Amino acid sequence: MKRRTMFGTTITLLAALALAGCGGAADSDSGGDAANSAADAPAPEAPAEGDGEAAAEGDDQAGGGVIAGVASMLTDRSIVYTVDLSIGTDDVLGAANQAAAIATAAGGFVADERVDGSWQADLTLRIPSDAHQDAVTELEALGEVTGRNRGAEDVTQEVVDVESRIESQRASIARIRDLLAQAAQLDDVVSIEAELASREADLDSLLSRQEQLAGQTALATVTVHLYEDRDAPPPPEEDDDRGFLAGLAGGWDAFVAIGGGFLTALGAVLPFAALAALVGVPAYLLLRRRRGQPAAPAPVPGPPAA
Repeated sequence: MKRRTMFGTTITLLAALALAGCGGAADSDSGGDAANSAADAPAPEAPAEGDGEAAAEGDDQAGGGVIAGVASMLTDRSIVYTVDLSIGTDDVLGAANQAAAIATAAGGFVADERVDGSWQADLTLRIPSDAHQDAVTELEALGEVTGRNRGAEDVTQEVVDVESRIESQRASIARIRDLLAQAAQLDDVVSIEAELASREADLDSLLSRQEQLAGQTALATVTVHLYEDRDAPPPPEEDDDRGFLAGLAGGWDAFVAIGGGFLTALGAVLPFAALAALVGVPAYLLLRRRRGQPAAPAPVPGPPAA
């Protein structure tokens, strides 16, 4: 308790000395009268123990306020987030639609989309900064991630500087307008109006930059490059084995299978059949010709020899 009292007393004396120094610097022309008045003034009473405790508590509160201010400065940073993803997938169009749905569900939107056939698509997504990490995780699940770049730029100082310049510019414009209202000479009016136009143009530029920074810090920019992964297995086809069309398709497949087998067997036998025909047909014709010729008459025996 004594330490806190002494601390409060010390703070009070330092403040009194500082005020006395400032008063002395400001009233140095008053000379000896001010010094005599200060000498004749009654000495300040020592602070009571209760006052010391109150001062110490006030110092603790001030220290807590400083710490809270520092914590607020550390948490209230203006960060520009950028993410670039390269994802291979077997369904580019479907993945592009899912990426757009993820951005919309996170509270963002698709800023730009370019689709090249069915094998490549590029999307630029704007997603709220506080939700972009979860959205990126969902985007990475669309296929195989082959490239990823992340960036975070702290623009807090620039944001503060732009805000300060805007306030100063507005105050300057207000003063120039007051001067314009008081101007009586034509030359003065022309000169003041030119300066006013220049200051207003600078203010518009600062406001535009402030809006741009607000958009960049509020929404993260996520660029997604989707391309067809040719090594990925094709998506499974849905089979519907019921209904007339399914039966017709099955019968046609069976017909094609049987016809294909028959043609395969015919192709295998055809060379041998051609060889057999080439040899067998002439032999058959020759045999048939021989069978059609009449038999030669038997020789008539001559008269017996004497």
